[in-house]
Amino acid sequence: MMIIYFVNGLCFGGLGLAAYLQFRQSGDFALKKQLPWLAAFGFVSGITSWVDMFLVGGSVDEYLIVLKVLRVVAQPLSGLLLLIFGWHILKDLTPLPTWAIFILGILIVPISYVFAYAATTFITPSPIEIPIDIWSRYLLYLPGSIMAGIGFLRQAHAQRKQGLIDISGLMLATGLAFLFEAFVLGLIVPAAPYGPASYYNYDRVISNAFIGEHIGGVPSYGLMTPWLDYQKVLEVTGMPIQFWRLLSTLTLTIFMVRGLGVFDALRKRQLVFLEMERDRAQKAAIESQIAARQIAENWAEVLVSINRKITELEDVDGILLYIIENARNLLNSDFAGLGLLQDDYSSLELKCYSNGQQTELLAAPTPIQSALILNALQSTRSFRSAGEEVLADLSQAGLFSHDKMEAVAVVSFALDHRPIGGIWIARKEAKAYSDVDLIWLEYMADQVVIALQHGLMTSQLQSLSITEERSRIAREMHDGLAQVLGYLNLQVQTLGALLKQDRRADLETELGQMRQAISVANADVRENILSLRTTLASEKGLASAIDEYLQEFGIQTGIETEFINKIEGNLNLASVAEVQLVCILQEALANVRKHAQATHVKVLIDYKNEQQTDYIHMSVLDDGIGFAAQGSKRSFGLETMRERASSVQGCVTVHSFPGAGTRVECALPCLPQEKLPNNPSWLAAKPDTFPTN
Repeated sequence: MMIIYFVNGLCFGGLGLAAYLQFRQSGDFALKKQLPWLAAFGFVSGITSWVDMFLVGGSVDEYLIVLKVLRVVAQPLSGLLLLIFGWHILKDLTPLPTWAIFILGILIVPISYVFAYAATTFITPSPIEIPIDIWSRYLLYLPGSIMAGIGFLRQAHAQRKQGLIDISGLMLATGLAFLFEAFVLGLIVPAAPYGPASYYNYDRVISNAFIGEHIGGVPSYGLMTPWLDYQKVLEVTGMPIQFWRLLSTLTLTIFMVRGLGVFDALRKRQLVFLEMERDRAQKAAIESQIAARQIAENWAEVLVSINRKITELEDVDGILLYIIENARNLLNSDFAGLGLLQDDYSSLELKCYSNGQQTELLAAPTPIQSALILNALQSTRSFRSAGEEVLADLSQAGLFSHDKMEAVAVVSFALDHRPIGGIWIARKEAKAYSDVDLIWLEYMADQVVIALQHGLMTSQLQSLSITEERSRIAREMHDGLAQVLGYLNLQVQTLGALLKQDRRADLETELGQMRQAISVANADVRENILSLRTTLASEKGLASAIDEYLQEFGIQTGIETEFINKIEGNLNLASVAEVQLVCILQEALANVRKHAQATHVKVLIDYKNEQQTDYIHMSVLDDGIGFAAQGSKRSFGLETMRERASSVQGCVTVHSFPGAGTRVECALPCLPQEKLPNNPSWLAAKPDTFPTN
């Protein structure tokens, strides 16, 4: 018997040590908070078993009282610890259903009666250790083991639902071990002369509970048949109850220790799962960052492209079409439109749109009937639908589409703090636009404003260039034609005086000078008319305008002209640069007519490239008398040509020597316009020798 108690104490101690060591490990799992109660129960139960071992041995009589007192304290304490552990296992390991709260209310009355009845048994003149042993088992060991067993059985069911069959089987075995512990440790008690112990053991009392002496058997009373007492267990199984308690403790320890390992494995599995989730989250975050960066790069590329088009002074309508098409693509929309408000802000007309099938600039104004869009533009606040708008208003957001729109975003734009229109997008998918989408759309609206401002500025510059050209022609007419007319007026008076004096020889001389002055004035007027007509005829194309001008120049002056155009297609110059190029050509040819005494002039246009920049290169060569740069009468005209070229970031160089003709070279940068060197190196080359026929 001593060996049984010793081994039983070792099993309980091993259970407590395993629980304590598991509690000391890092991490968090379902059973960890309850392990201190299990460890304390194992240690105290082990002490109780070893105290029983010494009491059975009878070799420590001098410590008998101390051992009995220790057992009286240790046994109910271990039962209380088991009860606390079982209660936490029942309610914390797997959460109880909400209706379970009513069970405690139902049982509180009978439990109170049981405690009251148990208290009355302590006033009997029996040894105190007998009722303490009995009621520790009934009130502490039995419910504690049952609750722990039910808790592990519920955990087994939960693990089975998750597909963890092996863990579920281990939890089931642990739960059954606790229920077996409840039977052998909590239900089978020592004999006593009061119920419920008397129902089991009244006829087998070996020690008089009142006087502590051994008495004979007492006949049973009716249903109080002797069963579940120590003697009956011995008769039926051939083993004392202490052996079965040892077997129960050993089984419980084995399955509980394995269960703790399983919980640790579950914790590790959860850690692995959390690490995998973290890796997936990090991967998703990286992918999200990559996607966001790609979106930002796409937007940056589009915005840079729009600014390049604006800087290159491309057609405003083309820029607006490019803006709305990219706004629709980048914001995953099915429709994008751009409209302009009327002067009274009461109506909105669609200017251009993009719907995935086509991107079009409307020739005729198309009124927008959507009150939602009009109200958003009139309020000058950015707007995005949130799913609460009237479906009809959303449907009208996508013109030229038979599909209903489920989401819309609207942004207005203004010039000089005055709203002039807006840009909006819509999609068929019931997915609202985000605030970030609205910010990107505002960027597009800003580009629309910049494009419109640059268009207005370009128109103003062209008008200014035309005005300046008209002023130049007016000055030349004033300096030329007006002076000639004044000269002719004086000459007429001189002719009258000579006629009265009958000086016919002098009269003939004066008439010849007048004819020459009239011829020069006529040439100047015709040249100015030709210059004005050519400068304003940009719709013909620059190359055609130059060719036509040279032909007219040759007819008027009698100078042979030659035009060589080595450029196919457009010259790729800004409109302002085209005007300046024509004016520079006109000034160069005017100098040829007035000063060069040339019989042949050649104009050559081709491309040049330097420092990764394309230039339009124009050469004007004549076979005239040439001139020396110092003190030349042409310095004013040459300076004018240089100023014109510099205004569009170009340059002009002149190569001339007396008797060797003159070559004027002009280089203007192609689009895009960037800051260029003042003089390309190839303009500094030696002057070409004019070809002779």
